[in-house]
Amino acid sequence: MDIAIAGAGIGGLTAALALTRRGFAVEIYERADKLEAAGAGIQLTPNALNVLFGLGLGPALEAHMAVIEAVRIRKGATGGLIQQIPLDQCRQRWGAPYGVIHRADLQAVLVEAVRQHAIPLKLGQEIHAARQDGRRAILSFTGGYTDVSARILIGSDGLWSKLRPLLGLEPPRFAGRRAWRAVIPSEDAPSLFQGLVTGLWLGDNAHFVHYPVRSGQALNLVAVTHDEDAGPGWSTPQPVQALLPHYAGWDGRLRALLAMVPQWRTWPLFEGRADSRIATGNIALIGDAAHPMLPFIAQGGAAAIEDAAELAARLDGAVDGDVPARLQDWSRQRLPRVTRIQTEARSNGERYHWRWPLAAARDLGLSALGGQRLLERYDWLYGWKPTE
Repeated sequence: MDIAIAGAGIGGLTAALALTRRGFAVEIYERADKLEAAGAGIQLTPNALNVLFGLGLGPALEAHMAVIEAVRIRKGATGGLIQQIPLDQCRQRWGAPYGVIHRADLQAVLVEAVRQHAIPLKLGQEIHAARQDGRRAILSFTGGYTDVSARILIGSDGLWSKLRPLLGLEPPRFAGRRAWRAVIPSEDAPSLFQGLVTGLWLGDNAHFVHYPVRSGQALNLVAVTHDEDAGPGWSTPQPVQALLPHYAGWDGRLRALLAMVPQWRTWPLFEGRADSRIATGNIALIGDAAHPMLPFIAQGGAAAIEDAAELAARLDGAVDGDVPARLQDWSRQRLPRVTRIQTEARSNGERYHWRWPLAAARDLGLSALGGQRLLERYDWLYGWKPTE
């Protein structure tokens, strides 16, 4: 059974590997003319790593990945420690560690695995349209390329998916937040920001996250602020002078770290509702194409990886006539989980930016709850395992 995958992002590449392991003939079509080493850090939580390790990617990932030992939550104004969540228990508790990696390194590992499995990866193929013709999906491209016919079409073409509107799904909505990202050498950062930890700083109308990447040799920085409109597009350069006013009144050590980066890359943040139309006939959407989510629970990439693994499992053993039913089963299985993740991410984004007195109540609650109990609250998320 032949499968076409639109998009060579994290979800598309993972889907190709998972489906190939189950005996499907897969081809990937990517609109970019070349796969460039771009982006910043990504957190690979245990639920994602259990999939990737199961695909045999453990050694390759571990060559680039840093394993996080704790999350330290701090007050933005003072840098005071609110709570520490112990992540050194992850492997024992959930079967895999809590890893962080540069997106370019993750992409390189996935692409190399795709090449080792001789999965065709065709670049410069931008989708123009898609339709269903009986039991086949027909994919058309811009630039006069020949149409592609496949038994199953998987859309993994990201936030601005060309397939999403074709299935009648609403466009993603701007969430009133902007992410500012940068990567610096770890040795340049003050000791407060070093170590195998994820730092989460909470303050008025903003928050800040840092963690190591490139095997600990670099530090990934993410500042999240409010914004009235989406403004500049994807990965737009902005001077630090535009960022610092959002952190007025914050701890001077954090402001000094921000000031070390003269130019940041910014992304407006979007989210989008998922429904049963993510699987229609013999077409299915995964990742941001299916359910764009906010990054405030670090699950955008992980959810795409989960989608890919579960889609391959649901299709295993399928015969020609039962593909639509299999895809619908997959969507019914996935929708409650991705909806919960989206809801939790949205709620975190609100709590992180609370002002006094709500912020004081939040901090007191986190302190009283304790790191171990906070860890246990993520059993539903990190304890997920792919279907064998």
